Formats: sequence, C-alpha cells, structure tokens
Amino acid sequence: MIFVYKLAGYVLLILLLPFLFLLWLFSQKRRANLLARFGLKPGTKPTVSGQKRIWVHALSVGEVVSSVPFIKALKEKAPLTDIIFTASTKTGFDMAGHLFLNSDSSRNSENVWISQLEYFPFDLGFCIEKVRSRIAPDAVVIVETDLWPNFLYEMKKNNIPVILINARLSDRSLKGYQFFRSFSSLMFSSLAAIMAQSHRDKKRFECLGIEKEKIQVTGNIKFDQAAAERDSSDVQSIRDRLFLAPESKIWIAGSTHEGEERILLSVFKKIRKKCVGLIMIIAPRDIGRVKDIESCCRSFNMSSIRMTGLYDPSEFENPPDILIVDKMGELANLYAVCDIAFIGGSLVQQGGHNPLEAAAVSKPVLFGPDMSDFVDISHLLMEQGGAQQVAGEEDLADALEHLLSDDSERKRMGDQNFRIFCEHSGAVQKIVKHMETLGFV
Repeated sequence: MIFVYKLAGYVLLILLLPFLFLLWLFSQKRRANLLARFGLKPGTKPTVSGQKRIWVHALSVGEVVSSVPFIKALKEKAPLTDIIFTASTKTGFDMAGHLFLNSDSSRNSENVWISQLEYFPFDLGFCIEKVRSRIAPDAVVIVETDLWPNFLYEMKKNNIPVILINARLSDRSLKGYQFFRSFSSLMFSSLAAIMAQSHRDKKRFECLGIEKEKIQVTGNIKFDQAAAERDSSDVQSIRDRLFLAPESKIWIAGSTHEGEERILLSVFKKIRKKCVGLIMIIAPRDIGRVKDIESCCRSFNMSSIRMTGLYDPSEFENPPDILIVDKMGELANLYAVCDIAFIGGSLVQQGGHNPLEAAAVSKPVLFGPDMSDFVDISHLLMEQGGAQQVAGEEDLADALEHLLSDDSERKRMGDQNFRIFCEHSGAVQKIVKHMETLGFV
C-alpha cells in the first residue's frame, strides 16, 4: 500500500514540475518555502553528544500559537533538550519566528525555547530523508494534525517515535479515514502515542482500529495559552499606543478571511450610526491581504489606516474609521483592549479560529455559523453564556447593537469566559508528564 502511495507521489511530482517552477518564479510566498520543503537548504546544527533532540511540528498559525505553552513546559521540564521546530505554511513559519526567535525569552541565552526553525518537508521520500537526516531527532511531536503517510513510514523505518498531541478528529475526517480504512490503520499504527483533546476524540481514534493503550485523553492545550497578566495601566498603555479615546468602544474582528471583511464592514457601517465613537479593528489571518482589505474599506466609503502607520488622530480633521492590523503577534494584546471580539473564519467556510485568546482576557465573544474546527470549545463557551453564535449579517448586527448598549451583559459574558478558560487548563502538564512516562523526555 505504501509503495502505491510513494509511486503516485513521484508521478504527481513529475507532472507538476513545470507548474512548481512557475510558482517559484512568480509567487513570492511560494518562493519563500518551496526549496526548503524539498529539503534544499543549509544544514541544521549537529546534535550534542548525550543531548536529546525533539522535532516539534505544527501545520500553520493556529497550531503554532497552540504549541507555545507546550514548548515552554517541555523546555522547563528538560532544559537540556534540543528542540527543532517546523511549520508547513509561510504564515505559520513567520509566526513561529515571531514567537520563538524574536521574543524576549528567546533573546535571553539562558532561556532559549527552540534551537532552530525550519519548514516541514513535502511528503516525498527524498525530501523527508534529507530533512530527517539533517535534524536527526530522537522523537517527533506533531501538534493537532498534519499527518502524512510517507513521513510516518520513514520515521517508523528509522525507529523514531512520533507522538500526536492535542489530537482531534472530526466526524468528517473520521468518515474519510474509514473510507480508506486499511491505509488509515497502517498510517495511524505508526504513531507511538496519541494524546487526544477529549473522550469523544479518543473514541473516534479507536474507531480506526488504533490500540486503546496508545490513546490518552490529556485535554486541549489551547486552554493553557498564557493569559497575560495585565492591570489597568497595561491596558491603558495599549489604548494610548493606538490613540484610542477613553470614551471609544472597540469592536475587533480577529483572524478574518477573504469574503468576511465585506460582511463585517457592512455591519459596522450600520451599527456605528447608532453607536457614536465605535471603532473597528480588523486583524486578517494573512497580513498579506492588507491591501485588499484597504480596497474593501474604500468601497464602503470608509477610511482605514495600518497599525504600523498609526498617527495621532487629533492632528487630523477626520480620523480613520478602521484600524487594520498588518503586524504578526498583535492579536492577543488587541483583544485586551476591545469591548467585543468577533472570531474570524466563521462567516465563511473556514472552520473558525480559536476563541480562547479573547476568553483569556475576559471578553464577550461572537462568531459565525462555521466553528467546525473548534466545536467543543465554541459549544462550551455558548453553553456557559460567554459566547454567541450568529447566523449572518443581520444576526451579527443585532447581537452587536445589544451588547454595545449593555455594559453589564458584556462584563457577565467576559467573566464567564475567563472562568471557563481557567477551569480547563492543565493539558500541557499532562502531556509532558505522559511523554516523561514513555521515556521521550
């Protein structure tokens, strides 16, 4: 079975070679990672004798952000462990660079979280082998998803254990794996351990024929994201940096996708007629889309300014209507100053994004109909009254108008979200402890 998969991969590569060359030539985004994903880049630093090396992989931005508390806890538990981090997408790679290589902690030589950052290889034998031999890991940890048959096969062949942490399996994914049951069972059997988010996920993995003893329920590491301790002066300093007036109410739309901004701007235009002083902050999932969002704002006859180009609005007769975030790593701070948070990727078919960043700073949360990537979390927040799901534009406008006019309701929802966030933490410590039991740490 794996032979057929390998053969199909090489045939597809041959067919796509001309298009890959054109991508490399004309797409700056693809040019940034294409050769690296083929394994064609300078070597990794060699391992130190007697020092364990763990390869941690996260697919894209969401998984990278989720991995932060795990990386920190792993390094605190085993400070001599050498951690190599990879991501598949450019946005994920850039976010990892910001979080792990440009943070204050990484500049402190006594507290460096990762040793090196690379791109994850394409699922082709020669790509995987080049990167594997260069990294030479003692174990591989994959965060949430991004499992590839060839990669798992090559790791097993080289006696390198692969652990899947914060694992989740949707009903749709389960049906897909069951359709190719024999191949899926072969792939998942290559995993040394699966640490699932919930008992529901555990049962789904068991439906694929995976040995029960391989699967542990450790919880969701997204609840372990550090809720930065901010007092009123910290929040005020952020507001001052953004030139936000004391009386202004802030609505932030975080991690938005193409097609979503038009809906959100239409709602904003209606609501601000009734809520004087309302300011909207748009933080796109891909900051490369900033020009498109600026164009969208102009089509609604609204002025906008990029966060990196902020100026004192008192110097101008008409300050901008919209603040567009064009810098990575700012979203968590911005949630701290907002009055209401909307979670992007939910008004379009993108599965939604993590609402816990807003919950961690006691903010009421709104999201659209598609939260399929965060089903358990979104349902939990709704059940406890900290979040509201809206069906579309009109529903969103009604929810916003209600919350903006009711200070006590916003506080009640925010307090509920923070309580839920605190009560469900602890997954990271369970994962690290289980890794220690298995001998991987």
